[in-house]
Amino acid sequence: MANRIYFANQQVAFRRDGSTGTTAWWPAHGVQSVAVTTTFNLEQAFELGQLAIYENIEGVPDIEVSLSKVLDGYPLLYHLSTNRAYANANVDSKPTLAGRSNAKCIVALSIFPDTQDSASGDPTTQLEMSGLFCSSVSYNFPLEDNFSEDVTLVGNNKGWRKSDNTAIGCATPGWLLAKATGYFNNNDDTPYGTGGVNRRENLSFNGSDAADAGGHDYTYLPTEIPGVSSNGWLNPTVDGNVAHLQSITVSTDLGREELFELGTRQPYARVVTFPVEVTADIEVLSISGDMINAFADGCNAAASCATDYDNLSNQRIRIATCEGTRIYLGEKNKLASINYGGGDAGGGNVTVSYSYTTFNDFTVIHPEDPDASGDNWWQHRADYLTA
Repeated sequence: MANRIYFANQQVAFRRDGSTGTTAWWPAHGVQSVAVTTTFNLEQAFELGQLAIYENIEGVPDIEVSLSKVLDGYPLLYHLSTNRAYANANVDSKPTLAGRSNAKCIVALSIFPDTQDSASGDPTTQLEMSGLFCSSVSYNFPLEDNFSEDVTLVGNNKGWRKSDNTAIGCATPGWLLAKATGYFNNNDDTPYGTGGVNRRENLSFNGSDAADAGGHDYTYLPTEIPGVSSNGWLNPTVDGNVAHLQSITVSTDLGREELFELGTRQPYARVVTFPVEVTADIEVLSISGDMINAFADGCNAAASCATDYDNLSNQRIRIATCEGTRIYLGEKNKLASINYGGGDAGGGNVTVSYSYTTFNDFTVIHPEDPDASGDNWWQHRADYLTA
């Protein structure tokens, strides 16, 4: 039994919901943090004639798992949690938001002795959470830190087991599976992808792999940002401006709804509540201002009905990293807000944050996607990274 739990003696592993056997666990590499929140939903019933509570009725418990990992070439948490087609490449064979929306997973948090150098062998205790759905995803590309992924999973079932597979507390439910033994046996795990743990220099703009993806395998930013050329690249010759990119954050909240039926307490499904908003926040170090006009009557106030009156236009957004992450938000992103700030008398530089929004377009591809269709998606990523 461990005296404490710290980063070296805990491990997170995933398996496809409904999978069988003892070798179906996928360890998550590059994990920085994991947090599990359990909420027991109670509803109170009172009665005429007494002040004391009549019954504190127990509803369905809510399990929320929050994880963060660095982008390092290993499978993404989003893909590990939506790996539904492990044995059938024809199931939900699209890497889009809708294609992944119904996938469930099982997550194991294994605890090992704190006298070991790594998570190896049999865990002393293990938490298993069954029927988890991906609830939110975000990708962060900062200037001064590692590129990272944050994922939140939600479900209704969790159970603890001992090292001998006996349950802790109530009887073991039928969904409790085999132990997730330690996958970090030799204390020598290292990043897998190009560039190792990716940082600011590992955001790909040069299209070096473009020939492998039909010319679409590079970061493409909105062309209305000063210093971004017509091909979506950073280009200092555009209008004399330079886009000194500081950070990018892409995120979506799937807002899942529980569907119930008579005869059982637990929900039979947790569906995504479409439409789903997807946001992209892009911050640049400004040298000329935000360079975006905003007029109450639009840009062509005196024009005829046949002329577009809008201030804005649809924009394409695509993110590519050296380690393999590809994020595509489609071609209907619109600028929702601009924040010009900084440069005050206390020092510091002016930065401009451009916040874009779209709906339902959120395609994420990676060469190490464990889904049976993942390799095919990667080889034909041009089909999914453009409209």
